[in-house]
Amino acid sequence: MRRTILLCTTGRRGGARRRRRGATLIEVVLAVMLMAISILIFGAIQPTSAKVSRMNGNYSQAISLAQHKVDQLRAVGYGRLNYSELLAASIIDPQPTAGPFRFDGVDQIATFLPNPVATLSFASAGFNVMQATITIAWAGAPDKAMQGTYDVKVLIPNE
Repeated sequence: MRRTILLCTTGRRGGARRRRRGATLIEVVLAVMLMAISILIFGAIQPTSAKVSRMNGNYSQAISLAQHKVDQLRAVGYGRLNYSELLAASIIDPQPTAGPFRFDGVDQIATFLPNPVATLSFASAGFNVMQATITIAWAGAPDKAMQGTYDVKVLIPNE
C-alpha cells in the first residue's frame, strides 16, 4: 500500500515569517515628531491670525460707521451742510465749531474702535455739489500695531 502525500502551498507554516501587527519604534517616533512640528506651526501662526482678525474687525467697524455717516449726510441734504444744522441733526459733536468737524462723541465710536478720531470736512466740488470727506482713524496700545485709518469721500448734490 502506497501513501500519497499532498502538499498544500497556501498553508505553509515552516520557514515563512509571520506578519506582525502594530507599529515599529521608528514609525512611532516619526509620528510624534510630525505631531510636534504641527503643534509648533499652529502655535506660531495663532497669535498672528488673532491680530489680523482684530484688525479686520476694526476696519469693518470703520466702514460701517462711515457708511452710516454718509447716509445721515444724504438725509440732511445739500442745503443743510453747515454747523448749526449738522449739530441739530446729531451728526457732529459740539466742538469744534468750524471744519473739520468731529463726530466720535455723538456716535460713541470709542465703544467700537480703540482711541478713535473721526472727522468730517466739506469742500465745494463744483456748481451745486459738495464733497464730504469722512475720516475715521484709530490707534491701539503703543506696544501693539493696531492702528488704522479709513477715508471716504462722497458727493452730495443740490437736488
